[in-house]
Amino acid sequence: RAVIDREAPGLAEDMRAAGRVSTPMAALSRGLVGSLGCTLIVNLPGSERGARESLSSILPVLPHALELLGGGTVHGPAGSKSATGADSPGGEEDRASATVEDQLVARRAAGEPVVLGTAVGVKGNPPCRLGQKVLLGPESALAGTLGCAEFDDAAVADASDVLQGGAPVTRTYHHDLGTIEVFLEPFLQAPLLVVFSATPVALHVVRWSRQLGFDPVLVEDRAERVTAEHRAAAVVRTGMDGLALEGDAMAVHTDHEAPALAGSLAALLRSPVRFIGVMGSARHVGRHLQSLRDQGFSDQDLLRVRTPVGLDIGARTAEEISLSILAGLVAARRGAPGGWLDR
Repeated sequence: RAVIDREAPGLAEDMRAAGRVSTPMAALSRGLVGSLGCTLIVNLPGSERGARESLSSILPVLPHALELLGGGTVHGPAGSKSATGADSPGGEEDRASATVEDQLVARRAAGEPVVLGTAVGVKGNPPCRLGQKVLLGPESALAGTLGCAEFDDAAVADASDVLQGGAPVTRTYHHDLGTIEVFLEPFLQAPLLVVFSATPVALHVVRWSRQLGFDPVLVEDRAERVTAEHRAAAVVRTGMDGLALEGDAMAVHTDHEAPALAGSLAALLRSPVRFIGVMGSARHVGRHLQSLRDQGFSDQDLLRVRTPVGLDIGARTAEEISLSILAGLVAARRGAPGGWLDR
């Protein structure tokens, strides 16, 4: 007890990275260690089997743990190297950030709700440095660390509430050696973006929309129009059957000459989707709106259809028009006035 007095920053994270989600002893999973002169002392179970199993799990990460105890701040898989065996460009901090950032991108692409925790304040001498990050699921840490199990566990305990609230918060976590302030930013399941017709504009919209936090789907029943580029950029469907047209979903038509445009607009108007847009001037889209009136939709219903769609940025090319549309979607999502083409 005279020497087992603190946690090894990042040791628990390294053990998770080594595949040890749990260890034979809770104290070891917390990475409790001490030092006497130049000797690192680790708390192991008393039984022979427990000590043997614990040593087998801890030995692969000891070199990195020693680096951390010596003042290092990067908490990730030990001995991270590039494919050539050399240190990857950018240094340790870049590699650690890449681990968390790569996981964040992958989890969001898979539609998983996650929370990114970043240390934004440090008081005293806790086992955490400014800027350290941890990626959290509703029940566990997924990548990175705040430096010790206490901080990580406290952040995990807050993750569910942060996801439910849907807004960033700052929390203070305490440790015997000091306190930290952590900015917890939720990343919820990406809202659905339904893009109709396999046009050049649609290609750029679905490509870029992922980076803006949307989950794009391309709907096109004319198979000859769908290119390999379209298929690489988004899931392609022939219709809307099975799509979750919920209140956070958005939809954009990129071809005012599409044969099924009026029918799909009718289906969208019967749903609670947040946004419905159609490319084209009033002259081009007017006949489709009249068809909707003939089906019983009121003028108030048709106010939900934005046409022409997008913000007024003087767009001419497919890329520029796509940018205009995406800017409009962001404005609608944020409740900002923008500068709409139809207003």
